[in-house]
Amino acid sequence: MNSRLPLLLLGVSALGGCATFALDPPPEGPPVATAADRHEITVEQTAARLEIQVAATDSALSPKSREDLNAFASGYLRYGHGALILSAPEGSGNASAAASIARDAQAALSSAGVSYSAMAASTYNASDVAEAPLIVSFARFEAQAPECAPLWEQDLAHQSNNQPWESFGCATQANLAALIEDPRDLTQARAEDARDSGRRATTFGAYREGEQTHADRTQDERITISNAVQ
Repeated sequence: MNSRLPLLLLGVSALGGCATFALDPPPEGPPVATAADRHEITVEQTAARLEIQVAATDSALSPKSREDLNAFASGYLRYGHGALILSAPEGSGNASAAASIARDAQAALSSAGVSYSAMAASTYNASDVAEAPLIVSFARFEAQAPECAPLWEQDLAHQSNNQPWESFGCATQANLAALIEDPRDLTQARAEDARDSGRRATTFGAYREGEQTHADRTQDERITISNAVQ
């Protein structure tokens, strides 16, 4: 026992020395940039525009114009923002016909799913123009993909600063810019709808009363589930 005492004391002293050792704090500086920071997707607001040609003798929408409006309404419902604006010419030779076509266009857009409250009427100066078009437009957002440096211009085997190569993550950012449904989602979050608590309250009420909280299954459903897990 006495022969082990010096070794024990030496070990305790070594542990005490380790306890007082402290690493230097990391150097201050900007955080390491992520792939999204290095290859930023830019979002710009643009305008989607549809021109409907109107002759001075027209009194109703043509089948082709109606198809174009249906497709335009689908685009507005998917990624449109703000009002859908119908601008009729003013002072043109076909101003009266354009006003009639504008009313038909409103009805066609409504049938395609755009509410009247989302549409706005406007006019633009078309003096001395014989046949000016009816213009339908709305605001939308477009994502611009970053420019990716070619891999053959980079030395992927030697990175002296131990950081990713120049185009690392750029392809992922470019794919995101091309695939995202509404680029405005990259600039701000969408508003959330109010939650539906009706079913939850019904289930909790049944739980408190000791009643069944799940839906009944028929015998055929039970057999199908049993066969699926075999």
